[in-house]
Amino acid sequence: MTSEELLKKENPIGWAFQRFPELNAGQVAKAMGINETLMRNYINGAKRPSASRIVDVENYLQKLGAELSDIRLL
Repeated sequence: MTSEELLKKENPIGWAFQRFPELNAGQVAKAMGINETLMRNYINGAKRPSASRIVDVENYLQKLGAELSDIRLL
């Protein structure tokens, strides 16, 4: 198992933010209605999110990705 696979398994939220450094933890937290410090603690592994919180973050990131995919600049 690679270190990236291990991180994804052990800390999927941290993995997502490491994989996509363009994501701003504070802004994602604010958009989701989550305390910014708590989100940062999830990302750095200081706190373990519940399975439902992981799903909430995943759903938000997928929604954001879909919105970004819909952007047409020209």
